[in-house]
Amino acid sequence: MDRPDTTQSASGSYIAQAAEGGTAIVATYEVAPAPPPTASAVAEGRRALARLPTHAVPDPAALPPQSRMPLARNRLFTGRTPELQWLARHLGPRDEQVPTVVLAGLGGVGKSQIASEYVHRYGAFYTGGVFWISLADPATAPHEVAACGGAEGMDLRPDFAALEPAQQTALVRGAWQSPLPRLLVFDNCEDEETLVRWQPPSGGCRVLVTSRRSAWNPTLGLDVREIDVLPPDDGLALLSQYRPPTSPAERRVLAAIANELGQLPLALHLAGSYVSRFKATVTPDSYLGQLRRSPAVDHRSLSASGISPTRHIQTIAATFALSVDRLGDEPTRRCLLHTAYLAPGQGISRPLLLSSLGLGDGEDAAIALEEALQGLADLGLVQMTADGMPRLHRLVAAFVQDRLGDPESLHQVEWQVWAHCDRHVFDGTPATRAALEPHLRVLTERALLRRDLAAAALANVLGLYLRRRGDRDGSVSWLQQALSIKEEIFGVDAPETAKDLNDLGFTYLGGPTRLLAEPYLERARRLWDPRREATNLAATLDNLGQLQLGSGRWDLAEPYLREALDIRLRELGPDAYPTSVTLSNLAQIAVERGDLATATDLARRAVDIRESLSGRCDPTSTAVSHMLLGDLLHQAGDRAGALRHDERALELYQDALGTRHPRTLSAAVRANSRALEGGDLAGAARLIEISGVSGELVSDEDLLAAASGTELNNMGFAFWLIGDYTAARRLYRMALGRDDAEATTLNNLGMISERLGEYEAAAEHYRKALALLGDKAASRSNLGLRARVLNNLGVSLTLGGESSAGGQCLQEALEIRRGLQGELDRDYAVTVRNLGLVAQQEDRLDEAQNLFEHARDLLSKSQDPEYGRTLHMLGELRQTRGDGAGAAADLRAALGNRAAALGAGHPDTALTMRALAAVLLRSGHADEACDLLQKALPVFERRFGPEHPWTMDLRAMLG
Repeated sequence: MDRPDTTQSASGSYIAQAAEGGTAIVATYEVAPAPPPTASAVAEGRRALARLPTHAVPDPAALPPQSRMPLARNRLFTGRTPELQWLARHLGPRDEQVPTVVLAGLGGVGKSQIASEYVHRYGAFYTGGVFWISLADPATAPHEVAACGGAEGMDLRPDFAALEPAQQTALVRGAWQSPLPRLLVFDNCEDEETLVRWQPPSGGCRVLVTSRRSAWNPTLGLDVREIDVLPPDDGLALLSQYRPPTSPAERRVLAAIANELGQLPLALHLAGSYVSRFKATVTPDSYLGQLRRSPAVDHRSLSASGISPTRHIQTIAATFALSVDRLGDEPTRRCLLHTAYLAPGQGISRPLLLSSLGLGDGEDAAIALEEALQGLADLGLVQMTADGMPRLHRLVAAFVQDRLGDPESLHQVEWQVWAHCDRHVFDGTPATRAALEPHLRVLTERALLRRDLAAAALANVLGLYLRRRGDRDGSVSWLQQALSIKEEIFGVDAPETAKDLNDLGFTYLGGPTRLLAEPYLERARRLWDPRREATNLAATLDNLGQLQLGSGRWDLAEPYLREALDIRLRELGPDAYPTSVTLSNLAQIAVERGDLATATDLARRAVDIRESLSGRCDPTSTAVSHMLLGDLLHQAGDRAGALRHDERALELYQDALGTRHPRTLSAAVRANSRALEGGDLAGAARLIEISGVSGELVSDEDLLAAASGTELNNMGFAFWLIGDYTAARRLYRMALGRDDAEATTLNNLGMISERLGEYEAAAEHYRKALALLGDKAASRSNLGLRARVLNNLGVSLTLGGESSAGGQCLQEALEIRRGLQGELDRDYAVTVRNLGLVAQQEDRLDEAQNLFEHARDLLSKSQDPEYGRTLHMLGELRQTRGDGAGAAADLRAALGNRAAALGAGHPDTALTMRALAAVLLRSGHADEACDLLQKALPVFERRFGPEHPWTMDLRAMLG
């Protein structure tokens, strides 16, 4: 307007201005939506989304035009392939409306990093664009959404910037409801109402949410993926990008740094930036030392400022403080603190957490705990393990201890956890004890710095836990520390030390350190007050009885055990677990005296007690009692009853330890070999199946280390049965040095050597076994083992050309077996047959045949592999005597037995094939003989080796 004397006026809702003499026109309209995408654009978008790879991660690519992605790709991004592929499967071509996924987890775990990497690798497949929206502050969310519709986003209208904010967000939300595929990333969305407000109700959008919150209302229909820390290899790889290692030693140091930081990506980023920035003055070694000397969360490297790839807070403490400062009520805060005092990174069982909080075990307490855990999960402070147990990251635990911790709370956790663990040393299962042990260890190691009563109590119960899982050396170390603290506080001969003395003595029992137990147990016995601590005195008396029993001095053991039983019956009653322990020990004394009826009665009472206790008794202890009773019934000739108890033991081991644990496999071998001895040829098939499962465990040293010598021998027998002598020998060698099975192991190694034709080596193993048995008392079980070794030594000496010495060994074995088992027993029949082998070697062929036939008749009822071996030996004798028809008949019967009991691929079966083929060749049946030899050859090559003399002889027969 260029004339100052012109005047104008306006009124109403719309104002217009025109020059003098002009006309002002006002056009009014509503905020119209942007035109919908064309059908061809939607079809192309769907085709592009259908090409999105779900089983391979594509290379980074440019995003579609109209995208809003403020974050550049992080070129140091490492790993996370499973997470990216999971996102691709859930955000790819799906029929449902607006599929929405959540990446949930602790602050700093890399949720936004994964989302960003997904955008830069998969974003090109969303032709409608990718839109990154921060929902960390719900108040600024409308601005974030509106920014997606402007010129730097979807460019919905030319005048979009001039519209009111509410009009802008309405246009954006309307566009998101079109069928065109788009990817929306809602970063840091912690609130359900915020998600519901901005999530499109329909259309072609896919929504990726990052949140600390892992639990969402099921009605929202979300797929949640909890993001864990990086695997160790990826953590090392990430650190190495900042500071490439110059040597294997430095690589190990970087791996240790990553472990010290709990593999948390944000911590690794900050640490990597620090050692890279100060590489001239800070070595990885020195940095690792600094982290270990003080809480890592306090180190200045984790508080560094700088550029974050996701524009988030760049310090560990501030990241965690965002969550901790939002803690609600006092129970939730207290739950977090008590959790922080336990083992970081380890699942915490609900009963343990309830105990640490002193909440009891009622329904109200359980509900209160779940409410507290839910609050912590909503803040991303705790994560749930695969089996639903809460766990805390180590850096979060350190931060919480520093921010909220106090000595009184720590003291309460220590004593409450001690009380909980002390109750479950003997009645918990191996699985429950394994879940408690890491928390007990963390508390104990921290408390030992103070060397007070809490430290002694925790060290004592930790030692007992280790003893229960077979770590005797570890157990002794902790129990000795507990005892030394008590002696420092109360004095060397104070009654307060009696329990620690007893527990240390108990730990020494059952192994080569047995004799070390006696002074500790005797000191404990003197210190217990029988009027006030009778049950504790009974425990020590029982341990003293076990000490004498293990040394073969059952006459000395019985008074201790009788007194222990009297006390336990009086103080605890006839149905208490400790009562069953003493009954089992007394049963073993009755066995050694040959009183099987009394032993069986005592063992049965122990079984009944443990079965009646059900969940209050360790099922593996119940299994052991069933195995003892099974042994006794087997010795008494009640094989069916023995098998029932063996199968019950197997069932208990399977439930408690799983089907692949060495104890379970050992029990399975035992039960099925018993069935096989009783003529159940299906037992052979089950044993062969067990051997296949066992084969998967042979290379697992850690798992096999958990097995006793007896269990390793039992597993070796499964391989022995299928003729895999190499695998069996390896297991037997692993069992060497185990005091519980040394002589048995040497005997088994001798049997392997004998089967391979190594008679001198076999005899050496047997002689060593006899030397060990010579140092033991002449108990019934030791006499039985001595007879077995003598029997086997007699065979090896005879086959090795020393038939006279072999016969002497066999005669001694026969006399022992006659006295122990009688002349109708299977083992007695085996020795009779082997004496026939001596007679055959010495050309007393009539006598040999009589002995073989007598053994055959005794063994015919069982039809087990020893029956087949006897038929084989009888057939070879008949061939020697010129009875070709009789030889062929016996060898065919032997072959049928061995094939049924052992399988066609067993070396014993192949040996019978070879023997039968030799008979057939002499009688002119060359075709059948050749067929048998061709079947036997691959078995010989696999089991004996291609260069073994027997294999070479068989090839010559074929040639």
